[in-house]
Amino acid sequence: MTEELVPQEREIILAPGVVLTKTGALIDENVSLEHWAAALRMTEAVANATMWALGDLLLHAHEHASWGEKYTQYLDLTGKSYSTLTKSTYLARKYPHEERLEGISWSHHMEAAAIPDRDERHALLKRAKDEGWTREQIHDHRTGEDVDITTPPKHCCPSCGYEF
Repeated sequence: MTEELVPQEREIILAPGVVLTKTGALIDENVSLEHWAAALRMTEAVANATMWALGDLLLHAHEHASWGEKYTQYLDLTGKSYSTLTKSTYLARKYPHEERLEGISWSHHMEAAAIPDRDERHALLKRAKDEGWTREQIHDHRTGEDVDITTPPKHCCPSCGYEF
């Protein structure tokens, strides 16, 4: 590993040869595909966890009104928009730790949050996880805009997959 890729204080090793800094990733020019892929997976996990952590921290602050912190101070501390702060707090409140599904993104949870029934919401997220749905597929299912993905189209071009 080159000298510049030795992690400094507050930097995180995502995988051998890949270091996360405050401004991105430093990648050793000789990093293996395996370590690069591991770093990519770790980056996604960190990004997802960060949104949950932001909400958890803000929700915790709301529960400690004596601290006197206000959203204007949170904006300054995080550099995030008011919208991001309110969404992260809303989702942390909507999904206590035990109701969050690992292996499915914060955005997936956000899309399902509009479902009032907790069991129905959980079932949809579990199905989305099991079937590898995108956030958009959760939206389409929730709003009734999805199509039956188990029924094959009547005609499908074998070359390009165009359905008609």
